[in-house]
Amino acid sequence: MSRRKLWIVWSSAGVGFVLLGLTGLGVYFSRRFEPFLREQTIAYLEDRFDADVELAVLKVRMPLASPMEILARRGKGAMARISGERITFKLKSMPDRPTFMTMRKFSFEVDLNSAFEKKALVRKVRLEGLELKMPPKGEKPPAAHAAHASAPQVAVHIDEIVADGTRLSIIPRDPARDPLVFEIAKLRLESVGNGEPMRYTAVLTNAKPPGLIHATGSFGPWNAESPSATPLSGQYDFRNADLSVFKGIAGKLAATGQFHGELGRFESDGEARVPDFQLTMSGNPIPLATKYHAIVDGTNGNTILDPVEAKLGQSTFDVKGAIARYAGEKGKTVDLDAIFRNGRLDDVLLLAVKGPKPILRGGLGLHVKILLPPGKGEVADRLKLNGNFRLIEARFTNPRIQEELDILSRRAQGQPHNEEVDEVPWRMDGVFHMSGGRVAFEKLNFAIDGAKAAMAGSFVFAGQELDFHGTARVDARLSQMMMTRWKRWLLKPVDPIFAKEGYGTVADFKISGTREAPVFGLDRNGSKDKDHDQNAKHATPPQPQAAPARHSAVRAQGLP
Repeated sequence: MSRRKLWIVWSSAGVGFVLLGLTGLGVYFSRRFEPFLREQTIAYLEDRFDADVELAVLKVRMPLASPMEILARRGKGAMARISGERITFKLKSMPDRPTFMTMRKFSFEVDLNSAFEKKALVRKVRLEGLELKMPPKGEKPPAAHAAHASAPQVAVHIDEIVADGTRLSIIPRDPARDPLVFEIAKLRLESVGNGEPMRYTAVLTNAKPPGLIHATGSFGPWNAESPSATPLSGQYDFRNADLSVFKGIAGKLAATGQFHGELGRFESDGEARVPDFQLTMSGNPIPLATKYHAIVDGTNGNTILDPVEAKLGQSTFDVKGAIARYAGEKGKTVDLDAIFRNGRLDDVLLLAVKGPKPILRGGLGLHVKILLPPGKGEVADRLKLNGNFRLIEARFTNPRIQEELDILSRRAQGQPHNEEVDEVPWRMDGVFHMSGGRVAFEKLNFAIDGAKAAMAGSFVFAGQELDFHGTARVDARLSQMMMTRWKRWLLKPVDPIFAKEGYGTVADFKISGTREAPVFGLDRNGSKDKDHDQNAKHATPPQPQAAPARHSAVRAQGLP
């Protein structure tokens, strides 16, 4: 064997012996440090979370360079890689509660020298299968618990925690209710020290509407006695959420904002935009934008909205109320109070009624209480509305219907041939109730130049059917409304019969047919509700009606 080959063989053998020696030292040091590191890991976690910790498996592995660093540098810079499996946490203050935190696997690196000094330096911690179940805030322990016998001997500073796939559940006070669940697809926590808040970056998976919420902010310090009271704040960005998963509506939602509070209850201020919001029963997209303040209460799963400033098309309105779960119901009830101060009738009708062109245009004042109980049916069938409204300077977009009103105004003023009376605006106010896809108008007052009417009736969305009965009061006498001279002379003798209450003509009428083809005529059977006659004299919107029973119940619970 040549000298060169012999040198290679002995060099390889030397390297092999060194590697074998380092491996042996690594195993030796791993076994020597493992009991201490296991004890300190459990002690730190129990002290940090004030919990009883059970750890099924903990392993310590030394990289090849670490044994040499231990020998040469007396441990300085030597790293140990620690991994564990099946770890559970049970709060000492709530021994009757089930396990509040579990991890399937974890791993981290620690500077061995620092582990024996006053502050252990831990590098990136990786957690797999982390699940937290936060008990309701305010629960008190049945009795004072004793301090754990083994307290950590050193403080711990963690540079970073990676916990992708975390599941966070906020347990409600009522055991019959489902917890508020957050699926966190990606989670990063930075600069974790005892008594210090953590900076986080998270991506949450939102179930309904589906999408990803990107959030950054601050979490902690950890509240061991009441985990749900741990401080939480940050900013969020939610984009391209498909609203069509909710039966009856559609559109793409984008929302941004900030929040602060605690894990179990936090407040949020933000803005949401749906450029193509629509009700599926009409299919007409219209832009919707909101600026809101919301309170999310994880203890009962309710969301309180107060206030919400919204804009639908060109209409602005304010909303307050709650999205809450009631006893015996599967799902949540939407319970809101909305006021349109600068509304446009065409915006609302475009959203609610089929067809690319709204039947009416004009100003709108509206106060409505909205109740949408949970269920599988169409929104139009489940939605319940109670309120009052006022239409200002309204006009029909259907030329034929508007022409009928123009003719009505001409005749009502005793000028049936005056073509200058054209595109006459009109006013309307009333009280309405909607349920089961049908709108019932308890009181409906109509006014146009020369005439007033008080009526009651209904509109059915499915067939677009009209059914109204009322009484009209006209300034002109019956004969003055006729188009030809001979009819005027013919009807003059009957003018006194229809002249009542200081008006030239008073008569009962009805409106039937459909929205596209309405039929106007005299009601020979008389108005169905004579009590509405007095409403025509004073066209002012009535006071809001009493709220539905469940809406009152929401207020009783302290919601808006």
